[in-house]
Amino acid sequence: MSRIIAFLTDFGTRDPYVSAMKAVALSIAPDVKLVDITHEVTSFDIEEASFILLAVYRYFPRGTIFVVVVDPGVGSERRPILIETQNYFFVGPDNGVLIPAAEEDGIKRVIVLDNPRYHRHPVSASFHGRDIFTPAAAWLARGIPLHELGSETSPSTLVRPRLKLEAKAEQGRITLKAIHVDVFGNTILSIRWNKLVELAKEAGIRLEIGAKLNVVNLSSGKNAEAIVERVFSVVPEGTLVLYRNSFDFAELAVNRGSAARLLAVRKGDTIVLEQA
Repeated sequence: MSRIIAFLTDFGTRDPYVSAMKAVALSIAPDVKLVDITHEVTSFDIEEASFILLAVYRYFPRGTIFVVVVDPGVGSERRPILIETQNYFFVGPDNGVLIPAAEEDGIKRVIVLDNPRYHRHPVSASFHGRDIFTPAAAWLARGIPLHELGSETSPSTLVRPRLKLEAKAEQGRITLKAIHVDVFGNTILSIRWNKLVELAKEAGIRLEIGAKLNVVNLSSGKNAEAIVERVFSVVPEGTLVLYRNSFDFAELAVNRGSAARLLAVRKGDTIVLEQA
């Protein structure tokens, strides 16, 4: 088993929360490798955390343990869980944040982390990341069997994800959602590129390199013409491009500009692609 714990939170880095979790991990498993995915998830944004986890998990070594703490329901009746998949382990709250990545890799077992022997005591009502999730990950890294960490439950009992990777094809148009806007204003859409190619065929839309599309943000009313290209840097500055991004999602970008600004996009907006 790889002795890597990778953290993903909305805690930021100016407060003591992340360092407290790392300290607990090292106190249990001193030789474990600790990796920060990001701690800059928008506060309470479960969908954003789900997307980031889905985008990056597969690049980690097999056996990596992901601790995800975007947990607005901490202290409530929501369950702390550990999901074993074909290649990884995911630890966090049962609020849907782990599901897109875990289901893509293939869920094998789900453990409710209800064995107090492997909690840090006293357990804070507001900091399960330090007192339940991280200890479970660290004990797992030390080789404790999953069944000792808690009780097994069916994957069917888990809270469903808020992040929806879906699109709708109609004649001449495809309707999607903006699921993430990065620091460059690049707008990631709610579909993998290969699936978009399939839907484009259903809708009768040309999606080969050089094809032009009309892109409409139904939420803001803004629209612009986009060209299908392999990357944004091959077109003139200011040009809107639809392309396959580095994580295999469909993405809108502007060369030396911002697709989000051009189309007044915010996460969750409804985007329509039409043949120009």
